Amino acid sequence: MSFIALINNISENQKVAQALETSSKEISYHNDAESLLANLQQQNVELVILDDQSLPHQDILALIHRIRQKVSTPILLLCEPTAHKIAMDALKSGADLYLYKPFSSDSLMVHIEAVLRRVDLEKKRLSFECCGEQFSSMISRLPLTDTETQLVQYLSQRNGDIVSKASLQKNVLKKELTAFDRNLDVHISNIRRKMSKVGLSKSHIKTVHGKGYTFSERVKHLSVIALCLL
Repeated sequence: MSFIALINNISENQKVAQALETSSKEISYHNDAESLLANLQQQNVELVILDDQSLPHQDILALIHRIRQKVSTPILLLCEPTAHKIAMDALKSGADLYLYKPFSSDSLMVHIEAVLRRVDLEKKRLSFECCGEQFSSMISRLPLTDTETQLVQYLSQRNGDIVSKASLQKNVLKKELTAFDRNLDVHISNIRRKMSKVGLSKSHIKTVHGKGYTFSERVKHLSVIALCLL
């Protein structure tokens, strides 16, 4: 992963470089729009950072529009406090966020983390697109690890089917199941615990003894209906 920035050698961009270097992210510098666009299609880029002083304003807006036509990579615009119209036009053209100068390194990193956190939530939501909108929204906000997310995704795609431990171990954890390996059970337990903390039922993932696990999105909904009928 890398950050990509179209910036010239001005004082604020020195601060940008210093802040990003402390985050252990790779930085790619570009002085023209064409090289930036080419790099976007060749590398796995997390964030585009643009400076309103790097190009004429109309060119900045045109570049944002071209980026948005090609990729969904988030865009952060750095701009002068007097450039309010440019900031608004940038958002209309497809930028995700703007930050007024001067700014501290901490402020820059908070804005970057906010953008990337939102992108991460959207990716998680899409990973549960086989589920209903409400469930997808709730599960995507859980602090699941990558492995836990993959486990829920694998199970939810097989809604109602019994999935063996061996299958989960091989297809998600990428190793064969052994007699005393409790790694999978620990992951499932952690998922259930995190689900219960946001009001989801642990029974969304049920243990089928001697066979494996089964997922059901509607278990909580059905339980509520049953209680109402009593």
